[in-house]
Amino acid sequence: MATTTLDDDDDGGVYALAPEPPASVSPASACTATLTADKRRAVRSYLTDLGPALRAKYGRQPHYTPAQVQETALERALRIDYLCWAYVLHCSAPAFESLHANAGEACDYLAMRAAVGAAFFGGDVDFAIPTVVDVVVSGAAPVASDAIGWLAGVDWTALLNWS
Repeated sequence: MATTTLDDDDDGGVYALAPEPPASVSPASACTATLTADKRRAVRSYLTDLGPALRAKYGRQPHYTPAQVQETALERALRIDYLCWAYVLHCSAPAFESLHANAGEACDYLAMRAAVGAAFFGGDVDFAIPTVVDVVVSGAAPVASDAIGWLAGVDWTALLNWS
């Protein structure tokens, strides 16, 4: 009678882990460069909740991978209807473009950054998300309001949902 044993070379058989699904994109309609109230709330959460969570999990980086962004957004139970807005904030332009090309979607990275810049950063499209996350995490928004450059144009009241 043959016995079945598990050895270290086993590929996992029926217990093998499923491959990671590729990062998903929002439908093209969610990526239009108009920030509706719903999109604006999602973008705010991607800046103030997702950004610090990414930094805590992966360290301070200028950009994260789409898979890291999606995984962290899901872990934080953030809205995924507008996940492309999280990608435009936290991923590099080439990663954003590649992700959308592979999904057969054509979302406009620059137009989406311009919409975020207009809504939260005084119209500046050159905002630096790691710096925004630094300010959010440190609680230094009142001090940052007195800064020079694009930080001075940040609408911290709207971004941090102060009333």
